[in-house]
Amino acid sequence: MPQNPIIAPSIPVVFPDFGKLLTYNESVKSATAIRKGIANVPNADQYKNMVRVYNDFYVPICTKFGKLPVSSFFRSLALNKAIGGATTSAHMSGNAIDLDCDGLGRPTNLELFNWCRANLHFDQLILENPDQHNNPSWVHIANNRDGQPNRGQVLRMIRKGSKTIYEAI
Repeated sequence: MPQNPIIAPSIPVVFPDFGKLLTYNESVKSATAIRKGIANVPNADQYKNMVRVYNDFYVPICTKFGKLPVSSFFRSLALNKAIGGATTSAHMSGNAIDLDCDGLGRPTNLELFNWCRANLHFDQLILENPDQHNNPSWVHIANNRDGQPNRGQVLRMIRKGSKTIYEAI
């Protein structure tokens, strides 16, 4: 007898790994989602965007520097709200990835940022919350969400009090 879909337990969708460099689970893992019980699961369109980000950015970056840690990739709407992410975040559509190399020795986040700027075709590249030496806390790189051509926008995100400011660089 079929289960009533309203009371049947929901089974999260799981997509295939992206390739040898990144698993699906690595792309959706979030300590906040785990702690708050948030389902951080993309739909088919979001996953398709994630595959593009993997191929356009993560593969060339890892080819240059070796496998690097992903600090944020896909974020569901609920997770994005829980962490205070931008309401227009490209992470919610699977079009952005954040990488944090600090603590690895090489590359630094600034070296990664500069290499991405010189070698990749992106919609947005953001130097996030840089320190006094301009080394960002992490590097954000994204494709255009709307299927439009990538703009090549390069920004610096800084915090002034409780405000987050993005400035072109």
